[in-house]
Amino acid sequence: MRSKLALFLILPLLILTPGCWDLQDVNDTAFVLGIGIDTPSNSDTAKYKVTFEFAKPLSTREHPVTQSLVVSTDADSILQAIQRIQTSISRKISLSHLRSVVIGEDIARKENFRNLTNYLIREPELALRLRLVFVQQAQARDYFYTNPRFEKRLAAEMVAMGMLQKKLDLVRTNNFLDFIIDLNRSNGVASGSRITIPKGDNVAVRDGAAVFKNWKLVAWLNADEAQASNWLLEKNQAIVVAKEGENTYTYQVRKKDTKFKPSLDSGKPSFVVKVTTEGPLMEEAGKNLDFSKPENLKKMEGVFNEAIRKQVTSSIEKSQKEIKADYLGFDKAFQKTYSKEFKSLNWNEIYPTIPIEVEVDCSIKGYGLLK
Repeated sequence: MRSKLALFLILPLLILTPGCWDLQDVNDTAFVLGIGIDTPSNSDTAKYKVTFEFAKPLSTREHPVTQSLVVSTDADSILQAIQRIQTSISRKISLSHLRSVVIGEDIARKENFRNLTNYLIREPELALRLRLVFVQQAQARDYFYTNPRFEKRLAAEMVAMGMLQKKLDLVRTNNFLDFIIDLNRSNGVASGSRITIPKGDNVAVRDGAAVFKNWKLVAWLNADEAQASNWLLEKNQAIVVAKEGENTYTYQVRKKDTKFKPSLDSGKPSFVVKVTTEGPLMEEAGKNLDFSKPENLKKMEGVFNEAIRKQVTSSIEKSQKEIKADYLGFDKAFQKTYSKEFKSLNWNEIYPTIPIEVEVDCSIKGYGLLK
């Protein structure tokens, strides 16, 4: 009797409770994992060539293996490209699993970045999780035909590399949303991640950086230059190699702190950059020193002080004298201290002339068992 009464009470609730009428069946969906943007095949008929990496499930005897399907089309916008690709795909296209955006060098130098990614910026849920990379001396679509080394899909490889590279100082790890924030804050100046595809090796190498000025790509930083700029931009670990005579020493920075100290004298800005590091001496090639002696340890700290100071100074000089763009974040530090005065300055114009001094305090904590 009680069971019948319970069923009678629950039945109206089941009728009134809405079902998952809009649930998307994965078997009827084409999930986009990555998007590439390039110059079109014919600039008279379209603005972009848009490439899509789709997840393509394949069944095997042991377990399902997910690989990629790569498709390209010319269009005037990403949304139009999606519509055109949809005409040749039997499943409904979904961006819910989109993880990477790849931009070719030609279009990045030509087109305002806001125009390139306007659709993605308008989708907040997408922007929060996207990885962004720029391809040097190649098209974005070339990247989608490279071979991932450990993952089954390129998008997964890019995400995994991005997470590991938080501890790697040879690459700028600025993601999509942070890159957009930097561009908006500085009126079109920022640095993002670089990818190269070495000839004869169908594998993408993610190192270095892409530098933007006036919303367009203007320069590349190689791995060493990215490492130098990362003393000012990133919190990741660093490997420092220093030479003294015929001897080579390697220092692993496990802790670092970089402080920008701005000053304003008669309306003219200046900076002192203070870099503090801590870590072990990891390798010696040549004459092994006895680091149980304080004078040898102090001497080696001085050697690494100078090596780091040269790296930081070189990155500042490149930004001021060669590229003439503040992608290192000095504007942000100055505005934080002198917000009122900053509004009256044309920062992009005065930045190349601002005096910047670099100070380094390197501390060696550990040198192993060798004497």
